[in-house]
Amino acid sequence: MAAFKMAYVILCHKNPEQINMLIAHLSHEHIDFFLHVDQKSDIQKQITHSNNVHFVKEPIDVQWGHFSQIECILKCFALVKEHGHYNYIHIISGQDLPLVSSEVIMNYFEENPGKELVKHVQLPNASEMWGCFYRVSVYYPRFMISRFKPITKLRNRYIDFVMSVPFLKRDLSALPPKLYKGSNWFSITGACMEHILDFTTSSPSYVHFFRNTFCGDEIFFHSIILNSKFKDSVVNDIKRYTDWDTGPEFPRTLTLEDYKRIEEKGKGCFWGRKFDMDVDKTIIEKILHSE
Repeated sequence: MAAFKMAYVILCHKNPEQINMLIAHLSHEHIDFFLHVDQKSDIQKQITHSNNVHFVKEPIDVQWGHFSQIECILKCFALVKEHGHYNYIHIISGQDLPLVSSEVIMNYFEENPGKELVKHVQLPNASEMWGCFYRVSVYYPRFMISRFKPITKLRNRYIDFVMSVPFLKRDLSALPPKLYKGSNWFSITGACMEHILDFTTSSPSYVHFFRNTFCGDEIFFHSIILNSKFKDSVVNDIKRYTDWDTGPEFPRTLTLEDYKRIEEKGKGCFWGRKFDMDVDKTIIEKILHSE
């Protein structure tokens, strides 16, 4: 019987020492790591190089909100597939940390085979403007996808104008009738990952459509999975702790003062984010030595 194997897709761009600590604490004889290091970054040489650590050979320039956030994950999936079959694939960032041991994580997924951990809501989402359809129904020129405040104000006016005029909205016929949105950090089976790769190969119009969406990575993968045979295996939980409430930035960069909150609200979670050793190295060391 083949060994139960897992792969970590790690999207990163900074703090190679922290990434090395992350890999060291997740390492297991049946776990491999597949890294996309942002093209703008020069940290790859400082990251652990070993037989179970693999890098995307032609990384891309990842920009917030752009199609590049989808493309880098697809590149990692293709790299995973090149190295054989894995029972589970976990997408994390270089600013994640494990909150439990690698054995605990491995045992959970081995004991719950076939579950797809994908946090999601079906659109329209009543808690978001325009039901969140503005992300796909509006055609976005590249310059308009930015966190620069003047651009954000311009984009919001543009969204309201386009969404208010039916004939200006995009034709959504390249998309499935039901759309889903959720966290772009998820854990899926190897079979589900291969389905995503097959679907994107056979449906180029779907992929092309997302090139001019806004933060489309939170819809792209979820809508493929939840319109497939894997829908019935989806669990609306990702076993990840993130603080979207406290601020000042969202998500919050966690520091030592968050330790008790992580212990309390992070019960049952396997990973937490985001951590930054340039902000607080002490919390990272405390988390990693308390597993």
